[in-house]
Amino acid sequence: MEIEVAVEKLLKLSPSVRVVTVCDLNGKLVYSARSKKVSILVTKKQSLASLKAAAYDWKQRKKLLKTLGACKYVVAEYDKVKRIVIPAGKNHILYVTTTASLDHNKVVRKVRSFK
Repeated sequence: MEIEVAVEKLLKLSPSVRVVTVCDLNGKLVYSARSKKVSILVTKKQSLASLKAAAYDWKQRKKLLKTLGACKYVVAEYDKVKRIVIPAGKNHILYVTTTASLDHNKVVRKVRSFK
């Protein structure tokens, strides 16, 4: 599935999905789109720093693969948003932000349906 199509499907999943980003494991932005209905809460610099941190953390989790098995996803819940990080192939991650109230399993199930 094309990256743009997958991102658009995630954005249409719920009005609670705010931003969907794909990056490589070095935190380099591949593609990003946001719902037109949301206001931006962080600066571009903060967003890119968070993306790099998520990619770095994902690489660190891969080091536990033999011991714990593959990491399926990571959720960080803040007062205003949830951040869901899900693998997208071997060399990329999906970085999805939603409202804090959205059940993150809805996003995870949708991503798994892409495979």
